[in-house]
Amino acid sequence: MKYTDAHCHIFSAPAGNITGQVCNATTAADWGKLVQNADDRTHVCIGIHPWYIDSVTPDWADCMREILLSNPQIMVGEIGIDKYHPDIDRQIEFFAQQIEIAIEMNRPTHLHCVGAWDKVLHILKGHGPRIPIIAHAFGGNTAIMTALAEYNTYFSYGMRGDHIADTAKIAPVDKILVESDSDTSTAQAEILATATREIAKLRGCDVRELNEQINKNFTGVINYAG
Repeated sequence: MKYTDAHCHIFSAPAGNITGQVCNATTAADWGKLVQNADDRTHVCIGIHPWYIDSVTPDWADCMREILLSNPQIMVGEIGIDKYHPDIDRQIEFFAQQIEIAIEMNRPTHLHCVGAWDKVLHILKGHGPRIPIIAHAFGGNTAIMTALAEYNTYFSYGMRGDHIADTAKIAPVDKILVESDSDTSTAQAEILATATREIAKLRGCDVRELNEQINKNFTGVINYAG
């Protein structure tokens, strides 16, 4: 089967049976290389990961806008809030600012959230985005899934050890994505195949049909034009 990878950090071509991958930045230092690497199989996001907010220069937001304006196919990510990393107030500030830029530029946005869904939802509610939000490595509960569904959210699942998050069983089938979250293509295809197979088991559905739907969902995100 052919697969798509909704979230990775691979700065090279994907594995041979992967028709598309989304490579996310973590710092502004990644942005230039990602722009150069973008092609018909590697789709890229630029953003400041909440772990690396101290790496920015004062002009980071202007640089982000400039790159997005010059590259209408580029998305925003990986951005978000992580309760278990320092400077939570600054994380919130950076996340809110990058969401504003994503809405301004009308770009899909790849979200990192750990233990801070209340804060993320508060910011999303304040901005009311209708751009696609990709909840990377989604680990929230059913209530969080329901709340996020109001914001055109896709739920991206990867392997957690040897299992998939339980919400994959009830996620809207037209909003499911799979990801490797890998920085190398060595095991990329195996991770995606395993994740797809485990979701199909949870849902009690045919794995090939599910994979086709996931690939369709992926295409919808990367071709978004709101």
